Amino acid sequence: MSPQFIPAAELLQSLGITEPDEIDIYAIAQTQGATVIEKPVTGCEARIIGYGDKSVIVVNSESIPSRKRFSAAHELGHWMRDAGKISLGCNPDSQLGLGEMNPETRANNYASDILLPKFMFVPRAEQRPIVFETASSLADVFQTSLTATTIRLVDYGSYPCVVVCSDSKRIRWFRRSSGVPESLRPQGVGRTTFAYDLLKGQASANTHGDVYSDQWFSSVNRHSIHEDSRQIGDDLVLTLLWWKDERPLMEIEEEEERRANRRSDWRDE
Repeated sequence: MSPQFIPAAELLQSLGITEPDEIDIYAIAQTQGATVIEKPVTGCEARIIGYGDKSVIVVNSESIPSRKRFSAAHELGHWMRDAGKISLGCNPDSQLGLGEMNPETRANNYASDILLPKFMFVPRAEQRPIVFETASSLADVFQTSLTATTIRLVDYGSYPCVVVCSDSKRIRWFRRSSGVPESLRPQGVGRTTFAYDLLKGQASANTHGDVYSDQWFSSVNRHSIHEDSRQIGDDLVLTLLWWKDERPLMEIEEEEERRANRRSDWRDE
């Protein structure tokens, strides 16, 4: 018999888990018939093999603790949603930030929900600046990676923002908060951004400050946004873009509404 799918928050609450330091993902997985073991793994960060109501999750013993925890939670997400008969290997970090509702994204969402549960995360993130200092402190509390915690801060922080992952050639992925219009899509890394300096190896000690919006987004009225960028790999930079002043976003939304109304009026004629 396969385990029944239980939403992450419901599972935590059923186990009486109310604080971040109580989230023992290996023990939680065991309650759902998934035994987590650590051993060297090549080609992926974690593997899961399951049949019936039992499975084994193997996480790479050579990874850092936060990655092990996220990998275990990711595979638990597969087990909870695709249980019964499953065998696969995953690199959860490579899927972070992607918006498509594919099985890997669903597993990542489950991992975030169980390691960074909304009912614990929101009170700790409320009214805090959208910068990496905030994300880092929350990552310490929840024992999660900077990238996973930053995405959560974008999802549940108090202010409109976007997280962007880029390399020297392109935008790898991005994620916007609900307060940012869908028309705002990062088009590239402008030459007068902190991310550009990091990617070119020209960064000074300061990697955050105000920049112009047209260095990240096209087709918007130029305005100021706060950028905070960090190098997370040899050719990979993570950037937080935060609208301290929300008026430009309101103006963009109002203009989009006017355009939509004009199109609607034209069709009615």
